[in-house]
Amino acid sequence: MRPTLIVHGGCGMPPPEEELARQQATERAADAGFSALEGGGSALDAVEAAVRQLEDEPVLNAGTGAYLQADGVARLDASIMCSDGRAGAVAQAPHLKHPILLARYLLEQDAHVMLAGEQALQLALRLGHEAAVLATPAKIAYWRDHLGPASVGLDYAAMAEAWKRENPRLGTVGCAALDAQGRLAAGTSTGGTGQCYPGRVGDSPIIGAGTYATAQLAVSMTGVGERIMVLLSAKRLADLVTDGRSLEDAGGAVMAEIERVRSLAGLVALDATGRTLSLHNTPFMPLAIRAATG
Repeated sequence: MRPTLIVHGGCGMPPPEEELARQQATERAADAGFSALEGGGSALDAVEAAVRQLEDEPVLNAGTGAYLQADGVARLDASIMCSDGRAGAVAQAPHLKHPILLARYLLEQDAHVMLAGEQALQLALRLGHEAAVLATPAKIAYWRDHLGPASVGLDYAAMAEAWKRENPRLGTVGCAALDAQGRLAAGTSTGGTGQCYPGRVGDSPIIGAGTYATAQLAVSMTGVGERIMVLLSAKRLADLVTDGRSLEDAGGAVMAEIERVRSLAGLVALDATGRTLSLHNTPFMPLAIRAATG
């Protein structure tokens, strides 16, 4: 097998002046993941390395660069899955700089698939993982600019109405990888939707929604998590490929389902032959692909 990796930095509508920085951040993550593959690492190693780098990028919406929820706290979601069916996920862990590391730990333990909240953070700290106050100047400014009466009062109904009227700035990040032994893996990480109600969980930590991997395909999704979650878009794509649809046709069908519910999304996918696919219906989604030569 020819080791291959595809990375996305999140679909959405960032300010034009951020586009180059987001693309460069995505390229650095692809380099980190591909370095793991070139060193003989597994697809899981590559996904972890790429997503960890994405979580270190202040301009992206994961880890260090996560958007703040309405109460001013960043709570992180992440998931990782490999083609043998093992998976790990973290939901709404505050102050956790690299939630993908805890997701990988859970996958390796192969018992609980998901941990959430303060308890996830406490386990990560016992494992020696890094905690931090995740609030970059740009994300603090975004939070302040959107701190209306509904957010101050945590008025869920009013916040829900505003969310349905506005197109949120998105940006969930992710990666899919194929290693020399033919193993596939995928991972996704996010700070979620900025200014959301505290504790909101999107698709990113949900296996089958934001992340999925089989022996045939690995998928990472980005976009409006509520819609992706209801549609189980990542598993849907994998199932269509398993049923004999081409990667391109399956991806098109999944995006059509998302558009039928008038939503925004993007995806990257990688099959067992090394073929890659990327799709999005937003103005921008930074993308980087690496593949071994020869």
